[in-house]
Amino acid sequence: MDADVVVIGAGVVGLAIAARLAEKQYSVILLEKESKFGTGISSRNSEVIHAGIYYKTDSLKATLCLRGKSLMYDHCIKYNVAHKKIGKLFIAVGSDEISRLEHTQNQAKINGVEDLLELNQKELKRLEPELSGSAALLSPSSGIIDSYGFMKSLLGLAEVNKGIFVPLSPVENAEPIPGGWKIYIGGNEPTSITCNLVINSTGLHAISLSKKLFPKRKIPKFFPTKGSYLRYSGKSPVQHIVYPSIIPGRIEERVDATPDLGGRLRFGPNVEEGGSLEDFSMKDEIIPQMLPGIKRYLPNIDTSLLHLDTAGIRPKIYGTGEDVADFRFDWAEENNWLDLWGMESPALTASLAIGEHVLNIIEEKY
Repeated sequence: MDADVVVIGAGVVGLAIAARLAEKQYSVILLEKESKFGTGISSRNSEVIHAGIYYKTDSLKATLCLRGKSLMYDHCIKYNVAHKKIGKLFIAVGSDEISRLEHTQNQAKINGVEDLLELNQKELKRLEPELSGSAALLSPSSGIIDSYGFMKSLLGLAEVNKGIFVPLSPVENAEPIPGGWKIYIGGNEPTSITCNLVINSTGLHAISLSKKLFPKRKIPKFFPTKGSYLRYSGKSPVQHIVYPSIIPGRIEERVDATPDLGGRLRFGPNVEEGGSLEDFSMKDEIIPQMLPGIKRYLPNIDTSLLHLDTAGIRPKIYGTGEDVADFRFDWAEENNWLDLWGMESPALTASLAIGEHVLNIIEEKY
């Protein structure tokens, strides 16, 4: 065999898995169809380190986010990855929304997040003078990260432990062979490699690859969901991440605000119908569509300083009105093929814990 493990997809999750397995002395080949790592959904997100507050009780999203947050802060300090624990505010704009904060606080405690602080109107105003709100919850352990720097550090760890990164290597097909798999790679120099185990960590393309190789298997339906961001070109009027109040488990249209490491501010993402998985175009009407949501909690914002920023696509495996789906780690009927489906937020925060989880899954099975 050419390797113990082939990981397909060098986004943040694939990189974290490759780094973890290589550290445990598995020989790893990491395949990526693009010329660089992390050019897909891993570089088109809010770059937030989530606290693990509002995910469903006992879900993998909850447990892996909580564990991943701790691992991520330790990793950033150890490997000098730029990050900042700026905190997140959940805002009840009107007093009728305060009950939502109570729901959020309760879910946080169930999930093991014990550090949320309740703020009244005066305390909120003292902390963030530009925000309009009746009350808030402060999550001090939420933060922001340089996702590119983080992914670069993961690739470095994989390569230090003799992992091999192969860009421009789209997987065209695969077939089971005794003891493993033969992977057919396209691109300018088509070839094939063999391995004992394959991990499908292709993000937006994970479902289509699974369906192509396992047509008789029960595979989730795919609901790619586009989201666009706005950039505020002036000095950020807030220092914390800001979320309008939510009810955990309920999907609602809202506009979040996230400062970045350079002190600038982004709003979003919104929710749009997904088209092509490569369509990251943005329409001018997004600004007036998002503006009412922004002005609810930042009424004095200078709207002339709002501009289109970037767009991303979430790899959702649940539709409108359905319960939020958990991360899925699923073995194919043919042994030695592990699919990762629905790796949406908080997959960035959870990535190092996902690497641990995959290692445990493999070692339990074999």
